[in-house]
Amino acid sequence: MDDIRIFVAHSPDSRDICIRRPFLCHVAAGSSLWTRPVPQGMLRDDAGEHISGKNRAYCELTVQYYAWKNVRADYYGFCHYRRYFSFAPRPLPEEDCGCPVFPYISPYLQRRLCMDEETIRRRVEGNDFLIAEGIPVQALHARSVYDHYRRADGLHVRDLDLFLRILCRRHPYLAGAARSYMQGKVFYPCSMFLMKRVLFAEYASVLFDVLEAFEREADTGGYSREGLRTPGHLGERFAGIYYTYLKQAGGYRLGELQMVLAMHTRAGTAARPGEGEIPVALAADQGFVPVLAVCLRSLAEHADPGRRYHIYVLHTDIGEAGQAALRGMLRETPAGGCIRLDFADAGAWTDGYRLRAKGHISAPTYYRFLIPWMFRGCERVVYLDADVVVKADVARLYDLAPGDAMLAAAPDADFIGQCCGANPDTGQYCERVLGIKDPGGYMQAGVLVFYPQAWGGKAQARELFQMAQQGDYRYSDQDVLNIVCEGRTRRLDMKWNMLTDSGGMRLPVIRHAPAALLEEYETARRDPYIIHYAGSRKPWQDPGEDFAQEFWETARRTPYYERLLAGMEGSGAGRTLAEKALNLARSAAKAVLPRGSRIRRAIGGWYWRMK
Repeated sequence: MDDIRIFVAHSPDSRDICIRRPFLCHVAAGSSLWTRPVPQGMLRDDAGEHISGKNRAYCELTVQYYAWKNVRADYYGFCHYRRYFSFAPRPLPEEDCGCPVFPYISPYLQRRLCMDEETIRRRVEGNDFLIAEGIPVQALHARSVYDHYRRADGLHVRDLDLFLRILCRRHPYLAGAARSYMQGKVFYPCSMFLMKRVLFAEYASVLFDVLEAFEREADTGGYSREGLRTPGHLGERFAGIYYTYLKQAGGYRLGELQMVLAMHTRAGTAARPGEGEIPVALAADQGFVPVLAVCLRSLAEHADPGRRYHIYVLHTDIGEAGQAALRGMLRETPAGGCIRLDFADAGAWTDGYRLRAKGHISAPTYYRFLIPWMFRGCERVVYLDADVVVKADVARLYDLAPGDAMLAAAPDADFIGQCCGANPDTGQYCERVLGIKDPGGYMQAGVLVFYPQAWGGKAQARELFQMAQQGDYRYSDQDVLNIVCEGRTRRLDMKWNMLTDSGGMRLPVIRHAPAALLEEYETARRDPYIIHYAGSRKPWQDPGEDFAQEFWETARRTPYYERLLAGMEGSGAGRTLAEKALNLARSAAKAVLPRGSRIRRAIGGWYWRMK
């Protein structure tokens, strides 16, 4: 069997994901220039005979030089940390840029690329030379490959002219291919190819011979950073020239592979709180940052300065400015010196799943599925929805003994009240869809303590996401957690997750719950540890909402107070009108439809889904 090596170049000091697939060899490009330690398991291009120190000019070509001089293989391939070949049997959908684009390097992307050993071998060993699929220059707003270089920012066409003169002078057999390719209408990008040893030996000897002569003759003084990368850009053009030469020569088995671009490549790592730190996880998106700020401010103001906290925000789109603003806000609090705030991009783990948001519940709510995996080295992790105001030290919540539970959570008095008569359809849903034996044990998932080590191999993140995607659950991830953790949940006092009376509609429902639960809820309202603004009505939409004063008192001490005020004008009225229409329809149905009838029950179920 042929020895196939596909070298994946990683830029200096990068911390990008290394796909662990057959034949892929990850290489630290410009290793001699790295100021951080090269990650374990990654090759260095400054071993043996090398030009690693030229990486700022040669880019990924330093990896090609290293492979040429130091590695013996039957096939040599080259790609990048964010650009990979697709070995899929059918073309993947392409974007306007001329190639498929995926948001993350994720297991989903790897499956789409068909990067298994059998598939790669079959495609590679059936060819002498494979190159990244060409892009029509029209898509690049150019008239030819030469014109594309001429228009490139930071580059100078005189360098391309010099390179071509040297190539034709020193290796005249390539002159015709060079003219044809430069005048052609298809550009082969990124120095990405796979070729047999004998061809790669010729390719590399010509390329680096010409580039060495180019460096002696070219004048790059005063060039911009991009201009100094000219040798790398010229090497990219040479790949197309050599491919054109092989096509003109005939007798070679040639082909093209789709090049796939991944936008986010930073490696996601398991959370590792420091010794003695209390791990706290939240989830939010960019649009929810002002509300998240209120939550974080309240948490910090009630933190014990004698303890240490490590807060992780799971997200996919919170920008650097928002992250900096939140960190600055926490530093201003009395306990700021004992709080660390980190942001973890959840996109690579959730890519490929259709996480359906329902009503006021958004996609980030599903990110809590990642906690048992992300924090697998931790004994306990506190999770908070971002729409809470903290009124007590979360260290007290963290200190609860784990026992053999998978989760600690407060009961969901609203859901239980529905099951006990406020909405009989919910009771049927609990029994028939969720399969939960005791509705009275249904937990509210806005405040949780995870015990990652108790999860083991049960319902890991992928299984939880698959359940959420395949099932039609009214309460999204909360239903999934109740199914998976039934019988292995530690009960929290409702003070740790006191649900507000959203729109004045929650308390009438909870009155249908068992008397002891109603009494616990009423006690929690008098002295809540955590106020949870669950439901469709929020205090940042309507300042008359239940416990809105506590929210706005904290909001004034965040950098987003004015933005929250401005947002209230646009959101409150529309939502109020929609809810008024829904409530009007409910009242009309109650007046017209017979009690206990099937149609009344069906419409009641529809109402609670909408609510």
